[in-house]
Amino acid sequence: MKEKILLLSMIAVIWLVVFLTGKVMPRLSSVVLLLVFMILYTWLMTLAMVHHKRMEAKRPKPLNLDYLPRVSVVISAHNEEAVIENTIYNLLKLDYPDYELLIMDDRSTDQTPAILTRLGETLPLPFRYHLRPADAIPGKPAVLNEALTLTDGEVICVFDADAYVEPDFLRRIVPFLADENVGAVQARKIIANGNENWLTRCQNYEYSLDSHFQYGRDSVKGAVELRGNGQLVKREALEEVNGWNVNTLTDDLDLSTRLHIEGWDIRFAHKVPVFEEGIVEFGGLLKQRRRWTEGTLFRYLEYAGPLLRSRKASLRTTLDMVAYFLEFLLPLWLVMDLIQLGWGVIMADPTSTRIISSLLVIPIFCLGIGSAIIVAIIRFNRPPFWEALKWTAVTSVYLTILWIPLVFGIMVKVLWQKQRRTRWDKTEHKGSTYQHTLDTPALPG
Repeated sequence: MKEKILLLSMIAVIWLVVFLTGKVMPRLSSVVLLLVFMILYTWLMTLAMVHHKRMEAKRPKPLNLDYLPRVSVVISAHNEEAVIENTIYNLLKLDYPDYELLIMDDRSTDQTPAILTRLGETLPLPFRYHLRPADAIPGKPAVLNEALTLTDGEVICVFDADAYVEPDFLRRIVPFLADENVGAVQARKIIANGNENWLTRCQNYEYSLDSHFQYGRDSVKGAVELRGNGQLVKREALEEVNGWNVNTLTDDLDLSTRLHIEGWDIRFAHKVPVFEEGIVEFGGLLKQRRRWTEGTLFRYLEYAGPLLRSRKASLRTTLDMVAYFLEFLLPLWLVMDLIQLGWGVIMADPTSTRIISSLLVIPIFCLGIGSAIIVAIIRFNRPPFWEALKWTAVTSVYLTILWIPLVFGIMVKVLWQKQRRTRWDKTEHKGSTYQHTLDTPALPG
């Protein structure tokens, strides 16, 4: 109920802003002002990233390679027979002096338990597995909380069941945690089967865009976020925030915000990759993104108050998260603007003269997001220029079509649903990660 009241209050504020903007500047849509802010903020992140890169080149700050805490590598596996064995063999190749590998089977009904049992009879330490009973609390957050009680690492490294990493992954990423103020670090996610079809390619470039923003946020010490697969969190930080939240649809984003509220920094390791499988069918992608969007919205609504009241969170972190939340409101803002515009046309109100700027909102959004996408594609993928230009256009349209209706639809759902959904829907893995990873070219960036 608290989240609904807050969302309704935001709707009222947006409606008032749209109305007053129409009266003061009758030829300009207020959404254009929000878009200008989004574009300026995007380019601020880009400039921060460029400046940070130049400073690193001039005065590099070497990582503390002597920081080698014990690491507990944990995977939550539910019906992962297609990928889990390859992932285990991949993670057993990690070149790190002190780590354990724990596979948590979450009530699987396929061959996953049988595979783990067979491997448990032949594979030595550091491999271990745990079969959860059928009546255990379902979902990845509950699994990870239980894994905390079964491991002893100072650092918890979480992978998805389809993850693929290079042997030096831990040696390269663990030193980011050497600073006592850093509570977690996220690796750069890459779609292993990015060339399988147009949808996986768009997902890969979407991940490049996310890496671009994450690197920018890290450059200004903003609100870097965890992404689930390839995240490392200090046990000390986890214990301070009472572990993972079992009542969230996006455990990684929820944990990120609670860590920031408690004053922990999160770093982004843009040169340390973790590969995962992209979704090849639009229906599966839509199901995944609905969960992500709903979890993100509830995360913002639930923690807005604690974040603004926090005395531990830095001002930069708070402002960064507020800026991202304002951008998340764009679809709702756009619909409010169009409703008032339509009413103005019906009533012959002079505010209807802003119709041109209102109709230009989506093309401007495509151009704005496209300017960031092409920078991200070139930086992290380095394709030929004309190919980068083509896929920038395709990915911009893909994100616009997917994101704007999805965010608005989830907001409407939140307002109308009687009970908050907490059931965690897993992403189906088919084994594409290991079919495509060997063909992945050397990584720029």
